[in-house]
Amino acid sequence: MAPTDTCPSCGSGLLQPLQWEQLAGGVLDVRLRCPDCETCFRVSHSAATMRELDLRQTAGRERLVAAYQEMVTESMEALATSLTAAFARDLLTADDFAPRLSP
Repeated sequence: MAPTDTCPSCGSGLLQPLQWEQLAGGVLDVRLRCPDCETCFRVSHSAATMRELDLRQTAGRERLVAAYQEMVTESMEALATSLTAAFARDLLTADDFAPRLSP
């Protein structure tokens, strides 16, 4: 039995388990939620199949964190490059870093 890969309503692969109940024979009755369309539905899978789903979710989370960190690094590098260029052209003064007064 393969885990439910996609939302039956929108096809998203970002399914989140909300709650589960152990049934006879080691089967888990799992309530899943799709964060894209907010659809909730139930599936029944073995514990091994749900572990596979959990491993895929963990791998997906790791990819998201890595992509986020890469974007932050690129953004900070771009800001540092801009700030370096502004200093080199003498476009900044101490006033640029002073706290702003509220109106």
